[in-house]
Amino acid sequence: MRFKKLKEVEFVSSNYIKPKRFAYQSKGKIYTWDFIEVKDSVSILLYHKDFESFIFVRQFRIPLWYHQKNDKNYKKDKNMGLTIELCSGLVDKNLTLEEIAREECEEELGYSPKNLEKITDFYTGFGSGVSKQSFYFAAVDEGDKRTNGGGIDGEQIEPITVKVKEFEEFIKNNIHTPLMNFAYLWFMQNKAKDFIS
Repeated sequence: MRFKKLKEVEFVSSNYIKPKRFAYQSKGKIYTWDFIEVKDSVSILLYHKDFESFIFVRQFRIPLWYHQKNDKNYKKDKNMGLTIELCSGLVDKNLTLEEIAREECEEELGYSPKNLEKITDFYTGFGSGVSKQSFYFAAVDEGDKRTNGGGIDGEQIEPITVKVKEFEEFIKNNIHTPLMNFAYLWFMQNKAKDFIS
């Protein structure tokens, strides 16, 4: 486990989520639907030109750890709670989406991309809490490196590089979000010919 003294405490309120319940009538009966109001986010597929590699985030996620801890079929190991993800961040500042994306790249991965390409917006969590995620692509080199990355405010983040040619094998053995697969397929269709020798 990456955090010390991890324990559940009483939930009172949050700056990040708000539980909601709506009642509605359907087919003559009253029903309710519970969900969580959450903030929108940005995600960035970062490609390193010098290394012909993606730069991802390895991060400890408490909700994943909690789920695995309570899953009787999950084999408990040292990787509990660890995910491989795109660099991402919440839209919780008075900045443009591009400014937030660039800031997240520097905080989490240590690189400040010169150019960000907006790919698309999409929605996630339709049943439990909808948010809009804005997806970007950026290519960097060692001249764009500013810090070692690693996140801020108690985040447990480690930047990792994965060769494009090794991605498909790598992803088989690591817990990841569907966005990783989408990002890889998008890259192979739209960018690989420009970058991969």
